[in-house]
Amino acid sequence: MKRLNAHIQTALRVAAALAVVWAAAALWRPTATYHLAPILIAGAAPFLSRGSRRAALPMAVIGGGLAIVVALLLAGLDLLQGPSLLPVGGALLEAVVFAGLGAGGGFVAATANPAAV
Repeated sequence: MKRLNAHIQTALRVAAALAVVWAAAALWRPTATYHLAPILIAGAAPFLSRGSRRAALPMAVIGGGLAIVVALLLAGLDLLQGPSLLPVGGALLEAVVFAGLGAGGGFVAATANPAAV
């Protein structure tokens, strides 16, 4: 198996670390909503893999998927009890929508970088 380059390894580690921080914060205060967590998790993976333009889309999918999986786990454990910024749905819907926005934003930022190869 081919070894992942340093940018991709760092991107995966940062996204995973952010996911752990979000889960720990939700365990600590389940009635609070951490609105930026899914955006940061989903956007970090493609943005930090910007050294490889080809990796931006798969990393956006991985980051978005990670944020959604964490949101589903937290919702299943009843740890997403806080309010939502969206006019409909709850914190789970907000997390899924924000994960998509974060992944898309991270992808755009990664591919817009003129230094990307």
